[in-house]
Amino acid sequence: MTEADITWTRPVELELPCGLTRRFLNAYDALDFLDAEWPTRRGYAYERAIRLCRQALRGSRSSELARSAFLAAAAEAGISQCLNPARRVSFRPQRNRDVA
Repeated sequence: MTEADITWTRPVELELPCGLTRRFLNAYDALDFLDAEWPTRRGYAYERAIRLCRQALRGSRSSELARSAFLAAAAEAGISQCLNPARRVSFRPQRNRDVA
């Protein structure tokens, strides 16, 4: 299996509760985040995303199916998808620009 087999057609960008925006390019990125940094380690969508990402990496499931499951897990955890393509992805917290 090559990286092209697991890379999603469109990256997933999530706005984390801490103010960071993270980009996920494939099932490996998603699984790593689900295993190491996910804010809640429970729920049907979370368990399904873990399972489908692992299966996508083994080649027994579609990578795009894992992407959909990852988005559902994010929604279940209250993590918003970044839908503004003009917004620059950052690993730094956003400053509140309204503060003088």
